[in-house]
Amino acid sequence: MWYHAITDFGEDTRYWWNRSRENLIEELVLPLIGKQVKAVSRRGKKALFNFGAVSYMTILKSESKLKRPSEGKTPPEFKDKKFLRDHDATEEFMDELRILSASPESRSLIQQSLIKPLKQIFVIMKFGDAVLDSAYKGAIKAVAEKEFDFKVLRVDEIQDAGQIAHQVLDNISRSEIILAELSGERPNCYYEAGFAHALGKTMVFCVRHGENIHFDLAGYRFIQWKTEEDLREKLRKYLDAYTSKDAAENLKSKTSSQ
Repeated sequence: MWYHAITDFGEDTRYWWNRSRENLIEELVLPLIGKQVKAVSRRGKKALFNFGAVSYMTILKSESKLKRPSEGKTPPEFKDKKFLRDHDATEEFMDELRILSASPESRSLIQQSLIKPLKQIFVIMKFGDAVLDSAYKGAIKAVAEKEFDFKVLRVDEIQDAGQIAHQVLDNISRSEIILAELSGERPNCYYEAGFAHALGKTMVFCVRHGENIHFDLAGYRFIQWKTEEDLREKLRKYLDAYTSKDAAENLKSKTSSQ
């Protein structure tokens, strides 16, 4: 899918076309919210564009690329009222824009979640427990890093100085997958899992066999494990299916855009 935008500022209009969703967010939507001045290409040369002067932005999407009819001209679809009506995708971004306009801290976290995530699995779990710590190193980290090339991170491994709570939320926002091992029923683990779920993150829920699962998550599929080998096997099966599906979707996207 390709994204395009029309920005109105004063009596002028500027068009942007053939962007990925991530690129459009990073290059247009976030600067609009932040009222930034950014360098853009204008007739083959670099120029400064003041996003703070933009009064309207309309976002469009299409399955195929738009084509410039000739040098210096914009694609004719931007003047086609039916195309503009049928391909309007502005509503898709409205909830994100409302959140981004909230507070600086919230905006920072949501910005992180909108850009392409790191190939990282952030693990939410109780630590300081001998059995769970061993399962983290011997099963979760071993399988995801060595077999599937993900970086795996837990809060006690973060080396940066700063507030721990914010570091946790920041890493949740930046990670591709969140693995929530909820054995021990720690309230902070449920809070962090809820935050990740609200961001729409890919979630993997785990719990030791026999442990309680709170009623509000009882409807979700859990990896229930008895031994480290059991956890390794089930996590391996999940990640194999996940990476195979991801590869298939990427191939489909590339094929459809050609």
